[in-house]
Amino acid sequence: MTLEEAREEIEKLREFLHYHNYRYYVLDSPEISDEEYDEAMRRLMELEERFPALVSPDSPTQRIGAEPLKTFENFTHPYKMYSLANALNEGEFLAFVKRVQQAIENEAILWTAEHKFDGLAIELIYEKGSLVMGVTRGNGEVGEVVTSNVRTIRNLPLRLLGSVPERLVVYGEVVMHREDFLALNRQREEEGEPLFVSPRNAAAGSLRQLDSSVTAQRRLYFYAYGVRFPDEDMIPSHYDRMTYLYEHGFAICPYRIRSQKIEDIQSYHKHWESHREEIPYEIDGIVVKADDFRLQQRLGYDAKTPKWAIAWKFKPASAQAVLREVELGIGRQGTITPVAIFDPVFLAGARVQRATLHNFDEVRRLDLHYGDTLVVERSGEVIPKVVGVVKEKRPPGAQPVEEPTHCPVCHTPLQRQADQVDIFCPNPECPAVVKARLRHFVSRQALDIEGLGEELLERFYDEGLVRTLGDIFRLKNQRERLLSMERMGEKLVEKLLASIESRREISLDRFLYALGIDYVGQETAKILAREFGSLEALQKARYEDFVSLYGIGEVVAKSLVEFFASERGKRLIEDLKEAGIRLREFKKPQEQQGKLAGKYICITGKHETYSREKIFEIIESHGGIPQDSVTKQTSLLLVGESPGSKLAKAQKMGIPVLPIDEFLKSLE
Repeated sequence: MTLEEAREEIEKLREFLHYHNYRYYVLDSPEISDEEYDEAMRRLMELEERFPALVSPDSPTQRIGAEPLKTFENFTHPYKMYSLANALNEGEFLAFVKRVQQAIENEAILWTAEHKFDGLAIELIYEKGSLVMGVTRGNGEVGEVVTSNVRTIRNLPLRLLGSVPERLVVYGEVVMHREDFLALNRQREEEGEPLFVSPRNAAAGSLRQLDSSVTAQRRLYFYAYGVRFPDEDMIPSHYDRMTYLYEHGFAICPYRIRSQKIEDIQSYHKHWESHREEIPYEIDGIVVKADDFRLQQRLGYDAKTPKWAIAWKFKPASAQAVLREVELGIGRQGTITPVAIFDPVFLAGARVQRATLHNFDEVRRLDLHYGDTLVVERSGEVIPKVVGVVKEKRPPGAQPVEEPTHCPVCHTPLQRQADQVDIFCPNPECPAVVKARLRHFVSRQALDIEGLGEELLERFYDEGLVRTLGDIFRLKNQRERLLSMERMGEKLVEKLLASIESRREISLDRFLYALGIDYVGQETAKILAREFGSLEALQKARYEDFVSLYGIGEVVAKSLVEFFASERGKRLIEDLKEAGIRLREFKKPQEQQGKLAGKYICITGKHETYSREKIFEIIESHGGIPQDSVTKQTSLLLVGESPGSKLAKAQKMGIPVLPIDEFLKSLE
């Protein structure tokens, strides 16, 4: 076969496979059998192997993944990717409609409504009909290039059908369907891997893999919701633009409407709020837009959101489930937390079968009995909670849930302080308490030891390998024993030991937080580290030294004095020193250098790209001092999406406020 003959057959095979991929994944209407499709794919792979010069990025064979990346490249979006403002109830939605109508002097408006997909927003760039780039939303202006990963998504066209403009920029959401999410979590459970919280969490984690072959193994879907043409007047209607994308190979919202009547939009919202479980993907609301692109341009944008569109959210998802048992969780301070275990239900994108009951005062308030039908609520990725009991469904003879008198693990009599609602196990050597301390010590906000999760810590404790915090750093002396343990191969052991070794030197504030001292959270630990500078100075400090500090109250000061004076506290610190942990001293504000030297900076709301911890790290790297709450010391409040009460407090106190995106840009 000559090169030209191969080129001709390859082109025909690619067209054939692209078309039938569209029939199968987008139209859900296959015209050929799986065997015929597989045979054509095998032939294409065979020809591309024989003629590697003819392999192209838009070939169906390129969905299997490329070589792993070392890091993601950044890319500036050709058009800013705005986020949507939210309407949390009908009143807020109608207020949005009124604002739009007033802005255009009550002209008639044609509205469109679509599902609000709960996934990860991405931008796709097509040139001459072929996919050349896939980029995450990032901060709306700059995202991460994930082209090799999006190419693995089966229903996403690598080459568009029919004739299209020279360049198209398409926007949409990458999601994971419920069934695929449950199957993935079952597989991870069998393999001892941590479970994903929700389909959105799984989709985002899958798309941001440096190794695209991992992404290829997961069933992801892409749904388009926007497009920019070189000639923006080409199709002025959003609804018609979506039809155009559908006809050229994209999956779009299969249940969308267009109407001038707001009542139709309200009915659409009401219908999908109660029927969302009938579709394969997760939605948390609907998106309502002015349909006319020219009208959209007239209305314009705020700093972060378009004025012509809104996300009208659904009420928090709730379900009823039968209470089977109440499990007693034990924290690192010995606090007993009752947890309701019930028949599994699917809520807000996750399979849920447990929810905290907080304490036994709450159990009494609910008048909880075994066999009760619970009302469980979950909004987004928030922890599930029991909000009520359907007492009419209580079975005859149901037994009430009683407050325990003894620790379920070490059987020590439980105690309750006079001014507290919580009951606790006073035994500091209770196995459950020790395990909770170990988990806290290695957690992300504390020492952040990668790979040393809850299951592994539990095994190490039960095997007698780790009984104190210092034992974690002595694991390097137990290498042979680790290798002999089940499911502990050489690669895993080496990676774990390297991770532990990398945390042998730690900042003073992280160390203080990791110790798990009563009432010492991350912000308090930073205050102590900043003011005292060293562990030795803290150990010598008196009650008066602590209580004189801004942000340290009497309760915290008393707890610190008791901890550093106690035999347990002294043993714990000595044990860690003997194990070889080293502390980095904390620079005092006057010693800090950088753009933000000595400035106290607080955060409220979420950021699309960076976690709160990452933003705190950025602040500290420029000499700033992160805060968890707004105080008189606060120099600046950074505001992200869905800000909380801190914003109102800062405005009332006259503290400067800045969007997180603008703040990050100012540091570049």
